[in-house]
Amino acid sequence: AGIIVVYVLIVTARSPDFLSLASLLDLIRSGAAWTVVALGVLVVMVSGGIDVSFLANAVLSSYVATTLCNMLGLDSLAFALAIAIAVGMLVGTVNGLIIYLFSLPTLITTLAMQGVLQGVLLVFLGARPITASRMPLSLRNFGTDVLFEVPLGSGFIGLSVFVIPLVAAIVLTWYLLNRTAIGRAAYALGSNPTGAARSAVRLLNVNLVVYAYAGALAGLMGLMMASDIRLVDPVALVGNELFVLAAVVIGGARLTGGTGTVTG
Repeated sequence: AGIIVVYVLIVTARSPDFLSLASLLDLIRSGAAWTVVALGVLVVMVSGGIDVSFLANAVLSSYVATTLCNMLGLDSLAFALAIAIAVGMLVGTVNGLIIYLFSLPTLITTLAMQGVLQGVLLVFLGARPITASRMPLSLRNFGTDVLFEVPLGSGFIGLSVFVIPLVAAIVLTWYLLNRTAIGRAAYALGSNPTGAARSAVRLLNVNLVVYAYAGALAGLMGLMMASDIRLVDPVALVGNELFVLAAVVIGGARLTGGTGTVTG
């Protein structure tokens, strides 16, 4: 935290516009989707696992949601969000089930899932980028709508509506980790898997909830990113997994599990 403060002060001294309301609001908009998916990765890491399929999951979820809206002629943000979250949750559930049934390393399992999802997009679905002209209007507006605007120079700057799903994800993740039995079991599993199993922790339930939740947030993140950049590209996000994993670790989570907080 100290390094960040020093860095901000140095940059602000060289460019006063850096530490401004406009910069803050822009950071909230551009970082909201990444923070949402990082919260899902945090839950997985707390349980002692590592998920590297989340960005491929995000792309698949946004692609399926956008394609279904176009096929059905539905211009509904609520429908698109529901489909994206459902697809992401389904992929996450499969991850958790495979890891539990075959006792496979989480990194290997989710890395394989990443390859499967990319294959589904590129081969079976014949996925080509969905550009802004082919996206429902409600999705395009989702990426540009603001809750309020304030005057700035000759124009206006606003707080993106992305702050709504961001805050919802933050609150829900905090509640899951700190106020539910599954959350406490996830910490126990990450700290001592053998001890957790002997303490009657239902490993199947923990795995399913943890990975399904991470998948749901990946689906939400995918639709947010698609609306923000107005493009659904099968390979747009994949390859940036380490940046998200690094953010979670820098925030205090351990790769070995058992530690991590939403505030971190």
